[in-house]
Amino acid sequence: MGVAMVIDSCVFIDYFRSKNKENTLLARLNKQQQKLYVSAVAKYEVLSGAHERDMDEWQRIFEEITVLAFDDATVATARNVFRQLKQESKLISLGDILIAATAIANDLPLATFNRDHFERIRDLRLV
Repeated sequence: MGVAMVIDSCVFIDYFRSKNKENTLLARLNKQQQKLYVSAVAKYEVLSGAHERDMDEWQRIFEEITVLAFDDATVATARNVFRQLKQESKLISLGDILIAATAIANDLPLATFNRDHFERIRDLRLV
C-alpha cells in the first residue's frame, strides 16, 4: 500500500465532472491502492454543492473513503493555522483552513489542485 493522504474537495469535484474518470487524480490514487481520507469539511463542501440526482453516486464514492472528524486536535491546529496566515496577511477561506488543519492534525499530506492557497500553510505537506 502507498502513502495515506487526505483528499481535498476539488479532487472529488474534478473526478465527478470528468468524462474520462480513469485519467483523474482520484482514480489514479485509487488504482495505486493509496489509503484515502477526506475531512468532514471537504465532504460537506462536496455534498452541499451536489445535485440531488447525483447523491447516490456521491454516497458510493464516499463509502470507499474514511472521513476524518473535526475533533479537538483539529480545532487547535486550525486555530494555529489561522493565526499564522493572519499574521502573515495570507488568509485563505475558512473551509481550506479547516481541511488543512484536518490533514496536519492527522499527520497526513493533502492532495489538492489548489496549491496556491495551501502552500501558504507552513506545516502542511502537499501531494
